[in-house]
Order: sequence, then C-alpha cells, then structure tokens
Amino acid sequence: MASTGTGSTMRSVHRAFEVLKVLELAQRPLRLTELAHRSGLHVATTQRLVGVLTDHGYASRHADGYTAGPAALSTAHAFATTSPLRLVARPVLEQLADSSGFTVSLYVRVQDHRVLIDRVERGQRPQYSLPIGERLPLYPGAAGKVFLAHDRRTDLDTLVARLGTITLADGTVLDSEYIRDDLAAARKNGYAVSIDERQRGITAVAVPIVDSGNGIVGSIGISGNTGEFPDVANTALPDEARRAAHTIGARTPSTAPK
Repeated sequence: MASTGTGSTMRSVHRAFEVLKVLELAQRPLRLTELAHRSGLHVATTQRLVGVLTDHGYASRHADGYTAGPAALSTAHAFATTSPLRLVARPVLEQLADSSGFTVSLYVRVQDHRVLIDRVERGQRPQYSLPIGERLPLYPGAAGKVFLAHDRRTDLDTLVARLGTITLADGTVLDSEYIRDDLAAARKNGYAVSIDERQRGITAVAVPIVDSGNGIVGSIGISGNTGEFPDVANTALPDEARRAAHTIGARTPSTAPK
C-alpha cells in the first residue's frame, strides 16, 4: 500500500498535468481564477502548481495571464524525433498522400483527445490546415471517431454517455442516438467518415492503426476540401488507408505490457 506521502505526491502530479492540459487547450492566456475554475481546483492549489510548471518552463506568466511554456516544445521535439510510430509512419504517409492526392494525417490518442503528430499535404491545400501538435476532441472528426469505435473495452452506450452533447461546425446538435449509430457504423465498416463536422468545408475518412500486439496505437486520416472530395463509400480510399495502416502497424513495436 502506498504511503500517505506517496499518495499526496501522486495527486499533485496528476493535478499539475490537469493544469498543463487546460493551458494547452486554452490557446490564449488565462487568469489564475479562470485557470483554477477550468482545472476544477482551489485557487491556492492552482497557484502553487502553475508556479512549479513555470519554474520548469512548462507554463509562462504574462501580464494578461498564464500560457503553456516553451519547455513543451522541447518535449514535442523529443517525441517527434524518437517516436517509433512517427518514424515508421512517415514514408507510408507520403506514399498514401501521393496515391490519393489528398492530405494524410497521423494522430495518437491522449486520454479523451487526439493529437496530430504528422501530416503530409497533397493536392489543393485544405481551407484550414491543422498545426502539428494540435489537440482535439475524439468526436467529432473521422480520425478521432475511429479511436472510440474500435475501443472494445467500453461499450458504445457508455462511450456515447461520456461524450455528452456534440455540436458540429454549423451549429447542428447531435443526439445520443445519432452518435451511437455513427460509431456503430464506423466499427462495422472499419473506417469513419466526417463531412463538415469539426470544420466546415472539410471531409475526411480515417482508419485505426493496430500494432503487432493488437493495440490501437494511432489513426490515419485522409482529408480534403468537401467540394473536391469523392463519395468515400464508392472509392478505394478506405482500402488504401487500411493498407497503409496495416503496413505501419506491422512495423510498429507492440505497446502491450510484457
């Protein structure tokens, strides 16, 4: 059994990461009171934690509040240069982008979000191009939906309940029945599709990447401007994405515990 001191230390570590996550998602400076509110922590606790993060460069203090700090860039660079998944995937992404003529993106799951870790653009540049490192919800968006749809540890009803209300880019609010049917279709088909969901004018198809230990280690998304994107179900795009995902997964070391 962990000692009281160890338990308290672990709680502080988790809380510090929660504060850092809020800063990463905010995309603007946050006052201490707002940072505390979003983190679900007392102001004094938040002040202590953000002070530690600032000392280590993971948070920065400005006249109008706190932001994520420059040390996060070093961590991201270290991941980009050492991640087996990214290193294995890069040439496959380039091949898929060349054959499809569309933008191809690689995502990994971080808790209830997906993070873009690589991208190869082809054809006409999308109306909006995500920066590497962007952190997005798992729903909406094809590349995030496949993580949910292929999560066999949790049933779809539980996943849908956890998602809560979903609002699309055009303001459409999706009910739980629609979301469940959408995820069920993605699970059945082996791929997910999004049309103008997270960003208006963007269509995407995505598939999961499964490693040699049968663990989902990422997802590949093919995206383009909606007006130029074909009807996915009547194209070879899902199969092309699946072949690319299989190639990457077969070459990626298993993440299963040994």
